[in-house]
This record gives sequence, C-alpha cells and structure tokens, in this order.
Amino acid sequence: MRISTGQLYDRSIQSVLDNQGDLSDIQRQLSSGKKLLRPSDDPVGSAQVIRLTEEIDLLTQFNKNSNLLTNSLEQEETVLSNINNALDRARVLMVQSGNGIVSAEDRNAIAIEIGQIRDQAFDLMNSRNSNGEYIFSGFQSALPAFSYDASATGNKYAFEGDGGQNNIQVSDTVSLQMNNSGQDVFENVFARLTPSITGFVGATSASLEMQSQSAFDKFHETNYDSVTAANNEFQISIVSATQVQVTNVGTGAVLDTLDYSSGNAFFYQGLEFDITGTTGDTVNFQLDPPQKKSIAETLNDFVLVLENKNTTDSEFDDALADALVGLDNAKTSIGNAISEIGGRRNTAQTILGSNLDLEISNKAARSNIEEVDYAEAVSELSRQETALQAAQATFTRVTGTSLFDYI
Repeated sequence: MRISTGQLYDRSIQSVLDNQGDLSDIQRQLSSGKKLLRPSDDPVGSAQVIRLTEEIDLLTQFNKNSNLLTNSLEQEETVLSNINNALDRARVLMVQSGNGIVSAEDRNAIAIEIGQIRDQAFDLMNSRNSNGEYIFSGFQSALPAFSYDASATGNKYAFEGDGGQNNIQVSDTVSLQMNNSGQDVFENVFARLTPSITGFVGATSASLEMQSQSAFDKFHETNYDSVTAANNEFQISIVSATQVQVTNVGTGAVLDTLDYSSGNAFFYQGLEFDITGTTGDTVNFQLDPPQKKSIAETLNDFVLVLENKNTTDSEFDDALADALVGLDNAKTSIGNAISEIGGRRNTAQTILGSNLDLEISNKAARSNIEEVDYAEAVSELSRQETALQAAQATFTRVTGTSLFDYI
C-alpha cells in the first residue's frame, strides 16, 4: 500500500489539530468551570441541565413571590393592628360616656376624641402598600377603598372597592391570598340584632327592652328566617291572669308559656316585656333583619349622638348598645382577618423553606452534571499537552523524511 506525500501531511496535520482541539476544550472547561461546553458533549446530561435550570429559575421566582407576599401581609397586619388598638380606646371612651355622672361637657369632649379615632380608622382603611396601591380595595387597587360624603342622607362612609382577592403563586400547586378586601373586614360587620313590637290588640300598653344581648342573639340566630318573613313574627297571648303564651305567627308553633302578672315585667330570650292587659289580649313582636354597618359609620353615628344635647337617656342607652356591639363585631372581624394573615404567613414561610431546599438540591444535581472536576481536568490537561507535543514531534519527524536520506 502506498501512502502519498499529501496523505502523510494531511494525517499528520489532522492529528495535531485534534490534539489542539482536545487541549482547547480542557482549557475552556478549566476557565469556565463547566464540563459541558456543547450539547454534543453529553446530550442526556445537557437535557437534564436545561430541565434543572428551568426548575431552579421557577423556584427563584416562587421565592421572590413568597417574600413579596410576606411583606404585603406584614404591612396589612400592621394596619389592622393599629385600627384594632384605636378601637380599643374608642370602646373605653364609649363605656365611660355611659357613666351616669358624665356631664354634657364631658360627653362633648368624648365625642371629639372618638371623632378623631373615627378619622384615624378611616385613614387607615385607605392605606396603600409600597407600590402605591390601596390595600383594601380588592381588584380596584388604584382607587381608595372608602369614601366620605358629608352630604349623604344615609351612610356617610361608602365602600368603593370590590370583594376581589389578589393571589400570588408560591409553588407549583399553591397560591396564597395577598390582601383582604375592605368589604369583608370593615363593611360586612353585623350591627346589633334588635327586636321591635309590631302591634297589639286589646292590651292597654306594651313595651320591651333588651336585658341580655347575648341571649337574644342566640334566639335570633336560631329562629330568624331570611326567606319567609312571617316566621320572624311572634305573638304573646295572655291566656290567663297568670300566664302568657309565645307563638310563632308564621308556623303557628307554640314556643313557650310564661308566668305573667298584668303591669309587671317578665323576661323571654333576653328581652324584658312589660304588658298591661287582660285574658285574650295579644302583643306581636318581630326579629328585625340583620343589618351591616362599617366601623367608621358606627363611630360616626355615636359621635352624632354624643353631640346631640336633646338625646334622651333611653335613646342614648340604645345608641350606646348599638355602638358597643358594632365595635365588638368590628374587632372580631379585624381579629379574624389578622388570624388569616398569620395563617397565610406561616404557610408562605413553610413553602419558602421547602422551595429553598429544592433549589439547593437541584443546584447540586446540576452541578454534578455540568461542573468540571478540577483535579480530573488538570490531569487531562497535562495528558493532552503531552499528546500534542508528541503529535507535533511526530509531524516534524515524518514530514522531514526524504528518499534522499537513503541514497
């Protein structure tokens, strides 16, 4: 077999170039720290690196979302705690105003302070986050959550947002609520449940007063029918000189039989009835529909009562009872919101910890696939340098051979 001079040169040069390429690859691996310089180096490993990189990038975004969520929840919790503290002070002032020795001037001073608390609460209800968005406006975050209209004939404070809840993804399968709507926290707060006398037949007089709000609340919650209004009306019938009977007008069911003496009060489900009448007379009362009132409106209504010097003692007592129940219900709503925030924060922190562990695990797996082993690479560098030198020396010897050397 004959080997031409061209083939001799080509093969010798190719051997040198191959060794130079291998040496260059090792040098690039050492300089970059990456074992996989091109997909063809390890197609399976390259695919795994791409998948792991995507997973790491996704986990990084989830971690950013978790931090953003935590900051948002912390800010909202701070706002709610400040409102709650302000309401604590308002409650103390309300109880103080009900003291019989408080003068009209004292009530006016209390009205001024509660008015300031009202304004403080209203301002906090329109708080913004670090992005300038209104926290409690729901999806309408560019608009204030609540507005005030002094000329309004009904409620002066109105909710302008919506019930939207902004969620943020913190893992592949979990998204958490970033904010509470002001409609849920401040607006949908139940006012005091009340009864009212709707009429009487034959009786000379009839009146009722609230003696135990908690007992009446239980009765109201058990018996109130939001569908059939007739079931919310009850009739007290004087069946004898010593007894009255309580009947549900809508269903006709007899609920109770009570001791009775004309002109003397008797008690039923937290209510004190005073009925003057004889056998056969009847008195009807109803469970009033549950009403909702924002905390700002509750505070404002009580301020107006405190400022009104013509308010009777009975009217003031009713207004005070309304204000205290409304305030307590508002505090319960705020407390529930704070508890929900705490639960979401705990969940976010747990998921963040899990994401960080997964991120470390995935980075370690990617490192094992793509990062160079320096000890092995340095040894390979030395081997490739020797191989290149040998190829260069061989090329010199082979190409320097001539037939004239043997003549």
